[in-house]
Amino acid sequence: MDLKTALEKAMKAEIEGRELYKVAAERSEDDQAKEVFTFLAREEDSHLEALMGMYRSLIKEEDIHMPRLKRLVSFENAQSPIFSEDFKKRLKGKHFEMSALSIAMKLEQDSFQYYKKMADETEKSGLREFFLNLSDWEKDHYNAIHREIAFLEDEYFTDNNFAPF
Repeated sequence: MDLKTALEKAMKAEIEGRELYKVAAERSEDDQAKEVFTFLAREEDSHLEALMGMYRSLIKEEDIHMPRLKRLVSFENAQSPIFSEDFKKRLKGKHFEMSALSIAMKLEQDSFQYYKKMADETEKSGLREFFLNLSDWEKDHYNAIHREIAFLEDEYFTDNNFAPF
């Protein structure tokens, strides 16, 4: 895949992630979740801006500037990085939030795998480092969402009568 196509696909994925996180922030009734989803939407925006800058340079046939992205993600509560304990106690009917987490986890997984693939396919060390950095960043998001689902899942199933007993 050529770099132009790779950047276009990456920009589309960042927009999709941003929009999902914005909707999740707007719809969630949990203040901690609103804050984290808003934070994740901003991170997707920063990825998009970096990719757009590279894309513009490529189109203008200029030297591509590889931005250095600091890994900003940090979730204070490792067990429940997104929703509060209070939210966990009120899981009955929280289908949107659980669905949003599942979709977000899949998007983040697709992103970190895609960026890793792009890093593996390029011979330019600066570009490889940039894609690896993006892959690591998206994997951090994936891991936080995965921990959250694991934290909530049993209680969610029980509260919503998914168990056969």
